[in-house]
Amino acid sequence: MSLMRSIGRLSGRLSSNKELMAGMMEGMDPRAIAEAINENADFMGKVTGFLDPKAIADSMNGTMSFAAEVFRYIDPEAAAEVMNKNQRILPRFVEHIDPNVFTRSTGAVMNKLRFATYRPPQFSPAAEEVEAKEESESEEG
Repeated sequence: MSLMRSIGRLSGRLSSNKELMAGMMEGMDPRAIAEAINENADFMGKVTGFLDPKAIADSMNGTMSFAAEVFRYIDPEAAAEVMNKNQRILPRFVEHIDPNVFTRSTGAVMNKLRFATYRPPQFSPAAEEVEAKEESESEEG
Protein backbone atom coordinates (compact mmCIF):
# COMPACT_ATOMS: atom_id res chain seq x y z
CA MET A 1 0.00 0.00 0.00
CA SER A 2 1.35 3.41 -0.92
CA LEU A 3 2.21 6.10 1.60
CA MET A 4 -0.32 8.48 0.03
CA ARG A 5 -3.10 5.91 0.38
CA SER A 6 -2.20 5.35 4.04
CA ILE A 7 -2.22 9.10 4.65
CA GLY A 8 -5.54 9.31 2.80
CA ARG A 9 -7.10 6.67 5.04
CA LEU A 10 -5.88 8.45 8.15
CA SER A 11 -7.12 11.79 6.81
CA GLY A 12 -10.48 10.23 6.04
CA ARG A 13 -10.88 9.03 9.59
CA LEU A 14 -9.73 12.31 11.08
CA SER A 15 -11.51 14.75 8.80
CA SER A 16 -15.15 13.84 8.67
CA ASN A 17 -16.04 17.51 9.10
CA LYS A 18 -18.55 18.51 6.41
CA GLU A 19 -17.10 22.02 5.87
CA LEU A 20 -13.57 20.67 5.61
CA MET A 21 -14.70 18.07 3.08
CA ALA A 22 -16.60 20.67 1.02
CA GLY A 23 -13.51 22.90 0.92
CA MET A 24 -11.27 20.01 -0.07
CA MET A 25 -13.63 18.99 -2.86
CA GLU A 26 -13.55 22.50 -4.32
CA GLY A 27 -9.81 22.18 -4.92
CA MET A 28 -9.74 18.61 -6.24
CA ASP A 29 -8.69 17.46 -9.69
CA PRO A 30 -11.68 15.85 -11.51
CA ARG A 31 -9.50 13.11 -13.01
CA ALA A 32 -8.11 12.20 -9.57
CA ILE A 33 -11.65 12.03 -8.17
CA ALA A 34 -12.81 9.78 -11.01
CA GLU A 35 -9.82 7.47 -10.58
CA ALA A 36 -10.48 7.24 -6.83
CA ILE A 37 -14.14 6.39 -7.50
CA ASN A 38 -13.13 3.79 -10.08
CA GLU A 39 -10.80 2.12 -7.56
CA ASN A 40 -13.29 2.30 -4.67
CA ALA A 41 -16.69 1.62 -6.22
CA ASP A 42 -17.77 -0.48 -3.25
CA PHE A 43 -17.05 2.38 -0.83
CA MET A 44 -18.75 4.90 -3.12
CA GLY A 45 -21.82 2.67 -3.22
CA LYS A 46 -21.98 2.80 0.58
CA VAL A 47 -21.43 6.58 0.69
CA THR A 48 -24.07 7.24 -1.97
CA GLY A 49 -26.66 5.54 0.23
CA PHE A 50 -26.22 8.35 2.78
CA LEU A 51 -26.26 11.26 0.33
CA ASP A 52 -29.23 13.56 -0.13
CA PRO A 53 -30.42 13.24 -3.75
CA LYS A 54 -31.39 16.92 -3.82
CA ALA A 55 -27.89 17.93 -2.66
CA ILE A 56 -26.33 15.81 -5.41
CA ALA A 57 -28.65 17.31 -8.03
CA ASP A 58 -28.06 20.87 -6.79
CA SER A 59 -24.33 20.29 -6.92
CA MET A 60 -24.51 19.01 -10.49
CA ASN A 61 -26.88 21.79 -11.54
CA GLY A 62 -24.49 24.41 -10.21
CA THR A 63 -21.21 22.88 -11.36
CA MET A 64 -22.06 20.97 -14.49
CA SER A 65 -18.66 21.58 -16.07
CA PHE A 66 -16.87 20.03 -13.06
CA ALA A 67 -19.28 17.08 -12.94
CA ALA A 68 -18.90 16.57 -16.69
CA GLU A 69 -15.13 16.57 -16.29
CA VAL A 70 -15.31 13.93 -13.54
CA PHE A 71 -17.70 11.76 -15.59
CA ARG A 72 -15.29 11.79 -18.54
CA TYR A 73 -12.98 9.58 -16.48
CA ILE A 74 -15.51 7.44 -14.61
CA ASP A 75 -15.37 3.73 -15.37
CA PRO A 76 -18.90 2.70 -16.49
CA GLU A 77 -18.65 -0.54 -14.50
CA ALA A 78 -17.78 1.37 -11.31
CA ALA A 79 -20.65 3.80 -11.90
CA ALA A 80 -23.04 0.91 -12.53
CA GLU A 81 -21.92 -0.78 -9.32
CA VAL A 82 -22.64 2.39 -7.33
CA MET A 83 -26.06 2.84 -8.99
CA ASN A 84 -27.01 -0.82 -8.58
CA LYS A 85 -26.33 -0.60 -4.84
CA ASN A 86 -28.46 2.55 -4.54
CA GLN A 87 -31.39 2.00 -6.88
CA ARG A 88 -33.82 4.03 -4.75
CA ILE A 89 -31.73 7.20 -4.98
CA LEU A 90 -31.90 7.55 -8.79
CA PRO A 91 -35.59 8.49 -9.13
CA ARG A 92 -35.27 11.02 -6.28
CA PHE A 93 -32.12 12.42 -7.87
CA VAL A 94 -33.81 12.83 -11.27
CA GLU A 95 -36.71 14.72 -9.63
CA HIS A 96 -34.31 17.47 -8.56
CA ILE A 97 -31.92 17.76 -11.47
CA ASP A 98 -32.24 20.64 -13.92
CA PRO A 99 -34.02 19.27 -17.03
CA ASN A 100 -31.33 20.78 -19.27
CA VAL A 101 -28.57 19.02 -17.35
CA PHE A 102 -30.51 15.76 -17.47
CA THR A 103 -31.24 16.12 -21.19
CA ARG A 104 -27.60 16.82 -22.03
CA SER A 105 -26.45 13.88 -19.90
CA THR A 106 -29.02 11.55 -21.39
CA GLY A 107 -28.10 12.74 -24.88
CA ALA A 108 -24.44 11.98 -24.25
CA VAL A 109 -25.29 8.49 -22.97
CA MET A 110 -27.57 7.79 -25.93
CA ASN A 111 -24.89 8.92 -28.39
CA LYS A 112 -22.35 6.61 -26.76
CA LEU A 113 -24.82 3.73 -26.93
CA ARG A 114 -25.68 4.50 -30.53
CA PHE A 115 -22.04 4.55 -31.61
CA ALA A 116 -21.22 1.47 -29.54
CA THR A 117 -24.07 -0.61 -30.96
CA TYR A 118 -24.62 0.74 -34.48
CA ARG A 119 -23.93 -1.72 -37.28
CA PRO A 120 -24.30 -0.44 -40.83
CA PRO A 121 -27.04 -2.39 -42.64
CA GLN A 122 -24.77 -3.46 -45.47
CA PHE A 123 -22.68 -5.52 -43.02
CA SER A 124 -25.48 -7.30 -41.20
CA PRO A 125 -26.67 -10.77 -42.31
CA ALA A 126 -30.26 -9.56 -42.54
CA ALA A 127 -29.24 -6.82 -44.98
CA GLU A 128 -27.45 -9.38 -47.17
CA GLU A 129 -30.59 -11.53 -47.24
CA VAL A 130 -32.78 -8.54 -48.15
CA GLU A 131 -30.31 -7.49 -50.85
CA ALA A 132 -30.21 -11.03 -52.31
CA LYS A 133 -34.02 -11.21 -52.27
CA GLU A 134 -34.30 -7.82 -54.02
CA GLU A 135 -31.77 -8.95 -56.67
CA SER A 136 -33.67 -12.18 -57.30
CA GLU A 137 -36.97 -10.32 -57.55
CA SER A 138 -35.49 -7.81 -60.00
CA GLU A 139 -34.09 -10.66 -62.14
CA GLU A 140 -37.47 -12.40 -62.19
CA GLY A 141 -39.38 -9.21 -63.01
